[in-house]
Amino acid sequence: MKAVTTEANQRPSLAEDAVRLILDTTPALIHTGRPDGYLDYFNRRWLEFVGRPLEQVCGWRWTDTVHPEDVAGLLRRWHAALATGEPFQAEARVRRADGEYRLLLHRKVPLLDERGKIVKWYGSSVDIEDQKRAQERIVQEEKERRSEAFLAEAQRLSHSGSWSFTPSGICDYWSPELYEILRFDPAKGIPTIADYLALVHPGDREAVEGMGNKMISEGVGCDVKSRIVRTDGELRILRCVGVPVFESEKVSRFIGTLMDITEQEQMTQELRRREAYLAQAQALSHTGSFGWNVSTGDLYWSDETHQILEYKRTIKPTLDLLFRRVHPVGIEDSIPQDKQIPV
Repeated sequence: MKAVTTEANQRPSLAEDAVRLILDTTPALIHTGRPDGYLDYFNRRWLEFVGRPLEQVCGWRWTDTVHPEDVAGLLRRWHAALATGEPFQAEARVRRADGEYRLLLHRKVPLLDERGKIVKWYGSSVDIEDQKRAQERIVQEEKERRSEAFLAEAQRLSHSGSWSFTPSGICDYWSPELYEILRFDPAKGIPTIADYLALVHPGDREAVEGMGNKMISEGVGCDVKSRIVRTDGELRILRCVGVPVFESEKVSRFIGTLMDITEQEQMTQELRRREAYLAQAQALSHTGSFGWNVSTGDLYWSDETHQILEYKRTIKPTLDLLFRRVHPVGIEDSIPQDKQIPV
C-alpha cells in the first residue's frame, strides 16, 4: 500500500511505507507537522473522520473543520508551542463527516535533533465528546442531588413540604417532608388530592375543596389555612400556598408549599389569650399600663389607660394628651420646662 504524502515528487522508503501503513490502520487520529507548524500528514482514520482528502486539510486548511468559536484559541496555543518548543495540548470541537461537531483532545510533541532543534511534530487527537458529556451529567446529577439534599433539610427545619399537581387534578410530586408532615407512607406512592382532603377537618373541608376546584377551573393560586387530622390522629394547622405555572399561555401545572404552622398558631392564640386576661384584670382593677420609647418618643397605652384618661382608643397617645389630664394645681412641677403648656 502506498502512503499518502504532500510531497508528490518524493517517493517514500520501504520503512516509511511500513510506518504509514501502521498509522493508516490504527484507530487513532494521527498527524504530523513540520517545524514551522505546517501539518503535512493526516492518517486515513483522520481523513475518514472529517470526510475530506488530504489536500483539503494539510497545511493550515485543517482549520476549516474546527468549530468557528474554537479556531482562534487553538491557533493561539499552537503558535505558542511552535515558538517555545513545548508540547501542545488543547481541546477543540471538530466537524465530523456527518456534520456533527465532536470535542477532541489534541496533543502534539516535537522531535528534536542532537542540537535540540525541532525537526518534526507528531500529534494525535482523541474524541472525548462522550466522556465530556458523561462527566457533565455526573456533575449535574451531583448538583441536583446536593440541591435536593439542601432543600429537604430546609423543609425539615421549617416544617414545610412542596407539591405539584396537573390541571387534571393528578398529583405528580410530593417532597419527603410533605409525607412526614401528613404521616403518609412514601412507599405507597404519591397520595391523591382525595387522600389529602380526607385528612382535612370536617369544618374546613368544604372551603379547602372549593379552593382546589377554583384553582383548576380558573387557573389561579391559593393561600388557605386549615386544620387537618393526620394519619396518626394528631390535629395540626396547615397553611397551603400555591401558584399556577403557565406554558404557551396555558396552565401546565400547579406548584406550591404546605407549611405546618401549628406551633405558631398556638403561640399566637396564647398571646391573644394573655392580652385578653391582662385587659380584663386592668379593667377590674382600674389600672392602666403604658410604654414609652424615649429615643423615638413613641408611646403605648393599654385600653384601660385610654379609658382612665377618657380618650378614645383610636387616638394616638402623646405626652401632651397626658399632661392635659393633670390638675392645674402643681402642673408646673409635673411638666418638664420645654413641655409646659398654657393653663
